[in-house]
This record gives sequence, C-alpha cells and structure tokens, in this order.
Amino acid sequence: MSHFEKVKKSTNTALSKIIKDLEQEGIRNVHVHAPDLNGLLRTKIVPLHCLKSGLTINSSIYALSHSDGYPIGDIVYESPHIWFHTGFGNIFAYPDKDTLCPLPWVANSAEVILNTFHREGDRYCLDLRQPLEALEQKLKAKRLVLKVGFEFEFGIFHYDRELLEQGRHNELKPFGQSQMYSSLSRDPEYMALMAELQKRLNTLGIGIASMETESGKGMYEVALEPETPLKAADNAVLFRHHLKLLCREKGLIATFMARYQPIGQDAACGTHIHLSLYDKTGNNLFKHDEKVLSAKGEQFLSGLLHRIKESHLAFRPTINSYRRLTKMTGCPEEICWGNENRLVAVRLAHSPNPNNIRFEHRCSGADINAYIALTLIAAAGLDGLENKYDLPPLVESNPDDVKGLEKLPRTLKESIELFKESDFVKNTLGKELAEQYWLSRENELSAFQAWIDKEITTFEFQRYFEGV
Repeated sequence: MSHFEKVKKSTNTALSKIIKDLEQEGIRNVHVHAPDLNGLLRTKIVPLHCLKSGLTINSSIYALSHSDGYPIGDIVYESPHIWFHTGFGNIFAYPDKDTLCPLPWVANSAEVILNTFHREGDRYCLDLRQPLEALEQKLKAKRLVLKVGFEFEFGIFHYDRELLEQGRHNELKPFGQSQMYSSLSRDPEYMALMAELQKRLNTLGIGIASMETESGKGMYEVALEPETPLKAADNAVLFRHHLKLLCREKGLIATFMARYQPIGQDAACGTHIHLSLYDKTGNNLFKHDEKVLSAKGEQFLSGLLHRIKESHLAFRPTINSYRRLTKMTGCPEEICWGNENRLVAVRLAHSPNPNNIRFEHRCSGADINAYIALTLIAAAGLDGLENKYDLPPLVESNPDDVKGLEKLPRTLKESIELFKESDFVKNTLGKELAEQYWLSRENELSAFQAWIDKEITTFEFQRYFEGV
C-alpha cells in the first residue's frame, strides 16, 4: 500500500465525519489550498464530497514565478521536476483534515490545506509542509514543544485598477491619513477592518496577539498567537491570504512587498518570528533565574546564529528584500544577538510572565515563504542544542559600533550561492526542495535582468536625455 493510500485509510473515517457535519451546515464547496514556493496559496474550488477520494493538482504550481510572470512573461521556470520533459503533469493531493474549516462569509463554502503526493504514492518531493512535519517528529522524540509566533508588517492601499494595470503602484493612495505609529486615528475605517479580520481569523482557529499601525504610510502590523511549527506556518499563509481577500472586498489592496516606500523614506515591511521552547511540563527552557539566558537557551541561540548566513536566502528571498537593508527599518545587517535590542539579528525578548521569554528572529522581510523560513530557523535552533556552537558576545548597543561582527549577505546573488553550498539546508529541506527553491530565486535574478535589458529606465532618461 502506497503512502498516499495509507494516509487516506488512516484519516478517511475522521474526514468523512467532518464532511458530513459540514454538509448538514449547508456547505457544498471547498477552497482547496496548496502552498507554493513564493509563499502564496494556490487555490481551486471543488465540491466538498470530492475530498474523500483525494484530488489532483497541476504540478506547475511549484514552478510558478511571482505574479505568474508579470511583467516579462516568465510564467514558469525550468527545473528537474517540472518542465517540458515532465509534461507539467498532475500530482495527487489529500486534505489535512485538521485544516478543514467553514468560511461563513462565503456562501456554502469551506477551505482546507492539501498535502501533495507523487502519482506513485510517496509524498511529493516539493511539498512545503513535509519538512515541518519531520521537524515536529524530531521535537516529539526529544520531548520538546516549540511555539512560534509570526509578526507581519504590511501595507494597505486604496484599490485603483487603472493605476495597477499601468504599473503605477507607487501612486496608490495609502490607507490611513498619516504615518503615525500605534495610532487609532489614522482612518475611521481602520477599527472596522481589523475587527472583521479578527472575526474571520478566529473562525479559522487563528488567534491574533496584537494589531497596530506601523511607522510608515499605509503600513500596519499584526502579530499572530504562538502555535506549534506546522500550525504556525499554516496560520501565517492563511492570514496573508484572508487579509488580501478582505481588503479587496473593502476596496483596498494589501501588499507584503518588503519595501514599497522610497529608500530612506518611512519604514519597510518585515516578518519577525518569535520562538520559545518548552519541556513536556510547560517549563520554558530559555528561562534562567540568575542569568539572562539558560544553558539550553544559549545552545539554541548558537544554532540560530551559526546557520543564519547559509539560510539567509529564506529570509530575504526577492530582489526587493535587499531594499529593506537600512538601520532605521530595524533590519539587521550583522550576525549578532542582543537583550531587548531591535538592531540585532536575534533579539532576546522578555515578558511580565517570565515563562514567555523568547527569541525574536528579525532578519525576514514580509515577502518570505513561511514554511521554508520557519523550517530552517527551527532546525538551526535544534542543531545548536545538539552541537553547542560557540556563542558570540551579547551586543548591548548599536551593532555598527561593535568591531568584528560578521556581515549578512547584501545581495540576492550572494544569498543564493551560500544556500546552494549548504549541506544543512539540503538535509533540512530535502535535496529536491532545496534545489527547487534556489532555482526559483535564480529565476528572480534572471527575470529582473531580462526586464532591465529591454527597458529604458527612468535613470537613463534623467541622466542622458539632456546630459549628452
């Protein structure tokens, strides 16, 4: 019996009961989601009863370019797994019953996240959820519980189809009347929008820890409540998905582009990933009564820092990611850590409840793939517990003033090369997924160069139109 058939057999009874209950509530259709390598959900709508037998999806969703090739037409990119030699064939998919949930604001509909399989029955080598499932099994064997909280910064603008179709995104009107930080007076509609978002996410079992306006025109922040790794990553992509849909309903548009404001002006959009580690009794293993951090906390942190450079591509995965690299954005440039210091790569964050002490991994932009980034971060922490790397000194001031700190990569090309050479990355993600991810990032470099090659840029007009 194949792995696909075993999964069906082991979950079919529970799944059938859930489907029956949903049918009694009037649910007829389901939005089936497969996470792609760009951090988005690829979705189609099928009748609810189809879930029991499993589904097929087009394998090309794992080789789609950002915005499906806009503006140069590179819809898919070549890889060993998906290209003309494979015929872009279908693969199998089966729903994760724990993610099946009604959508009360969409008539007669529910949603579910899919796991994907080769047609021969093994788990699909590019399935993004599988590495986190393997990591959770490793945590379980060690009798550890990792809790993860995603904190997203993002932009909201008033939707203008004409401007978007003309590529004049920078002329969109920001949602809100100012750029005030932590203010309720930016826009009269802000509270209503956030209340509806919270209501929908709560229906899906996604808790919001906090919501606030961020420093920058049209910029906002939502922190999700901590969950175990796979659920945290699922919640992250579902949050982004449903925020975008809600904004479109309200005549708005949301962006998770890392920097949409001119460089040097306003802030940029990051994703801060909070991690805390507990034993089976619920005791936080980073906590220490006398020192700032326990021995296990130091070991976990040593792994985060030791693996941060070779994993960097997962944290800054686009051309635009590197526009965010300025100190005023709180975007770290060096491999270092600090105690309640927002200028470092990993911040030790405290709480009035000492059992909530945690690490905040601050490298990522809002443009990450939550599954890839979290898998590598969590695996790095466990690697530190096992190998106990040397921990660099705590940084108590501006990292610019500390001599000898190692720099993080400043270009997408450099990050790709480090990622490609890393055995840690290949072992953590699996060789096939690691390769497909760096190919997707190489495609971004190629796409940008292709655009530059065929466009006469604003720089050229302003510099040479009258100047030669």
